[in-house]
Amino acid sequence: MRLLNVKTGLLEEVLNPLTYKYAILSHMWEDEEVLFSDMGSPRFKTKEGYKKIKMAMKLAEEAGLRYVWIDTCCIDKSSSAELTEAINSMYRWYERSDVCYAYLSDLPSYLPLTVSLQHSRWFTRGWTLQELIAPKRVYFYDQNWNKRGAKADFLEELSQITKISKYILGHDQPLSAVTVAQKMSWAAGRKTTRVEDQAYCLLGIFDVNMPLLYGEEEKAFRRLQFEIIGRTADLSIFAWCLPPPEVATDRERVYCGILAASPDFFAECTALSKLPYRMYREFSVSNIGIRTKIHILSYPDPHNRGSYISVLPLDCVPDSNTSLGIRLRKCGADIFVREDPWNLFEYKRALEPNSPRARHVLIELPEPDLQNELYGMCSSWSFARMRTHALQIHLPPEFELFDVWPWSRYDEEDNMFLVSAEARYDSGAIRLRGALETLSNGRTIRFDVDYMFYVVGWASSDPDSLQYSFIDYADHKHAVNELQTQLNSGDHSRSQLLYEINKAGIPRFREAAKGIPETDLSIYFSVEPVLQRNDSICSNPFWKFIFSFRIFKGELNIQPIQWVLVNRSHEEDGRIWTSLWGEYEF
Repeated sequence: MRLLNVKTGLLEEVLNPLTYKYAILSHMWEDEEVLFSDMGSPRFKTKEGYKKIKMAMKLAEEAGLRYVWIDTCCIDKSSSAELTEAINSMYRWYERSDVCYAYLSDLPSYLPLTVSLQHSRWFTRGWTLQELIAPKRVYFYDQNWNKRGAKADFLEELSQITKISKYILGHDQPLSAVTVAQKMSWAAGRKTTRVEDQAYCLLGIFDVNMPLLYGEEEKAFRRLQFEIIGRTADLSIFAWCLPPPEVATDRERVYCGILAASPDFFAECTALSKLPYRMYREFSVSNIGIRTKIHILSYPDPHNRGSYISVLPLDCVPDSNTSLGIRLRKCGADIFVREDPWNLFEYKRALEPNSPRARHVLIELPEPDLQNELYGMCSSWSFARMRTHALQIHLPPEFELFDVWPWSRYDEEDNMFLVSAEARYDSGAIRLRGALETLSNGRTIRFDVDYMFYVVGWASSDPDSLQYSFIDYADHKHAVNELQTQLNSGDHSRSQLLYEINKAGIPRFREAAKGIPETDLSIYFSVEPVLQRNDSICSNPFWKFIFSFRIFKGELNIQPIQWVLVNRSHEEDGRIWTSLWGEYEF
């Protein structure tokens, strides 16, 4: 750190700033600033910026201080190493200063401070944010260097201007007590000359360090978020929203990555506070996206019976009655993207969480739409391109999905299995349960139906590739549970699933029939595979399994099917694969 000696006017390099008392200047950069390279020139005193240096030295000397620090002339910006060290240390330098002189060059001397202060450009600059917060003592000076008051005297007014709590400004509350989203909101709307400085000016606010890479532009803000995620478990870093469009329209479904492109997107987060109890949530950055074991919540879709919206809770609240999250949509095996970047999802009751399994939310989309490339967003059509193969399940209203395997590839919102990369993993199982009732001899008979349903080969549009069967869960509970235990131990391809089912030796049926207790009635359960096309949920044609049942008199004798395991060659992605298949033998 270099300090300017107020008596000699020379720069002195100090190794331990903690042992020095110094003043520090906060100002807006303007024309003809005196730089470090100018200090050796006899003409530097003729530059317009020297007036600020001269006044800062004068004020420091009057305060009994020997040194002053000024960012224009105390940093050798031609040295990238020195510039990096200075920017990473700057918040602490302001924090440790004895006094900070805030020179507002556009503040008129003839107007009361309470009237003119809020109109100063000083409150719109990125770097002055930390220069207001960090020092304990800040004195404001107008354009004629008249002292107009201290920060401590205007905490209420400053809080209204900046949206920063007066307790933070007055150092009565630590920065760690404030959510990441709220800190980001303080920087919303502030400008910097270089795009990268929108991130670099916030390093001290978040107590993180990172190298400076001028030329990376918007990527600097993403790196800042990576550093924050590595240091804190505060999920409010995902609580940003895009500003609403100028013209209100019925927007189609839009998707994006989970990170914000700018601090401006946190403008509405000024009131987001931490939960009243401490939460420890594990999430980190991986090469896929944000990896987390946080419970993703399932919220009933009000527009689609039997479907559930996926919500990532953010552990921050705008008030005591509302919890906040962001909407997610599954695009692959436990891989999600954010949906609806204009809004946060509000809920007022506890939601049923999914299992605490490792999941990923993409940081950026592989193919954003050209018209939305600035924000990295895409429409439903582009989103569907991430889902190449699917199997949709449609159940009668009397039935529910009690269990699904593998859950990682099942989307609760569209009620479908997904495979995007390895089409050989087009295998799955669902447990169907229904609580039904019927009339028999004037009595209402209530009975339960419980079946396991296994299916493979749905990644192909060829009907001959589809293989599926029902297994009566009640009659073969022990064997089915052992089979599911084996399947849950890993992700199984179609060949592996067929092998395990065959090894279990459980009777299987293409349709199911069962007598209803205490009656002469039976229930018949079947499935109809229908090839569908919907470019908003899957890029290729996909199978939709429509389940149905009917109740009839008498018994229906359905013969079990036998699967003979054979090696079958097939083409996939331009290559010939040989894998294990089951063929029906009646």
